[in-house]
Amino acid sequence: MRRGKEKLLKDTIEEERTLVLEIVRRLGLRLSGLMFVCGLVVSAFGIYLLAVPPDPFLSARLEAIFYSALGFIGALNISCGLLLLLGED
Repeated sequence: MRRGKEKLLKDTIEEERTLVLEIVRRLGLRLSGLMFVCGLVVSAFGIYLLAVPPDPFLSARLEAIFYSALGFIGALNISCGLLLLLGED
């Protein structure tokens, strides 16, 4: 009877592991695409800020937007790191 329970437990753990790895792969592909797009947008935004002469009225708004974008990318980076840890064998 004990072997049957151990086998059932082992099968259940393997099924859950397979399911988690599948979810991590799907989310990983989407999040890496999102990270790439966000990186391009922030890079373009930074180049724009360097190329255009500073405007005092607009500069405070742009600074807030830029810091918000950097915070979003930081949170996204932490999420991707946690997904990588989940996907390790």
